[in-house]
Amino acid sequence: MSKGSTANGKALLVTGAYPPDICGVGEYTRHLANAAPDEWDLLVERDWSLSAFPRILRTIQQRKPTAIVLQYPTQGYGWSLVPHLILLAGAITGRFRRVLALHEFGSLSPKARLALALASHWTSHIVFTTEAERDLARRHPLFSSRPGTTIIPILSNIPFVAFPQEFSQRPIDIGYFGHVRPNKGIEVFLDTAEVLRRAGGAERIAVIGTVPAGYEGFAASVAERGRALDCELILELPDEQVASILAQTKLLYLPFPDGVSARRGSVLAGIGNGALIATTIGPATPDEMLPALVPCAGDPRDVERLRAALALPQPEVEQLRATGQAYVARALPKDWREVAALYVAAIARALKS
Repeated sequence: MSKGSTANGKALLVTGAYPPDICGVGEYTRHLANAAPDEWDLLVERDWSLSAFPRILRTIQQRKPTAIVLQYPTQGYGWSLVPHLILLAGAITGRFRRVLALHEFGSLSPKARLALALASHWTSHIVFTTEAERDLARRHPLFSSRPGTTIIPILSNIPFVAFPQEFSQRPIDIGYFGHVRPNKGIEVFLDTAEVLRRAGGAERIAVIGTVPAGYEGFAASVAERGRALDCELILELPDEQVASILAQTKLLYLPFPDGVSARRGSVLAGIGNGALIATTIGPATPDEMLPALVPCAGDPRDVERLRAALALPQPEVEQLRATGQAYVARALPKDWREVAALYVAAIARALKS
């Protein structure tokens, strides 16, 4: 019998997105599911309307799981409260334990944070991705102190590949990497690229990433503006090809509005593939990550900072890259099997609660 399961069944991973959906949490769930298939079953549901709630609950109960592991948020949930109702139903019936894998809290709207604070009272155990996220959730006046918690740092969904030691060999000078959607920093990236071009900058610039469902119109406007700025668009590539592109990029410029944190997979992917990271610093930025970063202001004034980073002597470049590699090795699980083992342990704690 596998750990985390009993004679009545296994744990059940529940998600509202899964590849080919464009969703970081959905991709995370795929890696988790594949890392330890004997430990859990998988439920992918894309209809989270209120009318679908009875059917989803019946499906879960028919699987007879020992516990559900609800991955939240996902692109598929939208603004639905049905995930919260699933937790409530499990608490009322007592038919399964509830593990909430909470990938975001601080960046959510006040209404979403309120809904999650209430849902925490119906949860057996909560998985957070960073200490900062857990501390922020616990400071919410309605968040329950009863559930046990586990910190499981995220891993990059993008693999790490070998990269040339000579920084100058990389053909892409400045890149943006991530989901092409509003409020992720791409607007500032393009503003800064425009200032760079107006000043006669000939750097090779690229936007690398994917377009989540529902943001095709926004992506079209980004593409139009990017073409006007002679900015390459490298979109919708498989993970291995994305890794190869990142390994050809000198500097990723990621001006997040709320600052970088340990749960930014785009930053981890860049560090792991040897790019320098120019990004904004915020309250959730880990102190141990700071020496690996090129801090920036998050507005077009960053042009000079980016140029200075591109002109760094090779020893300074290698020091930044080595510091980043050491951070990834020290602070993150070594692979998805280790992530899965941490989840198994969290499920075991939920079953004992």
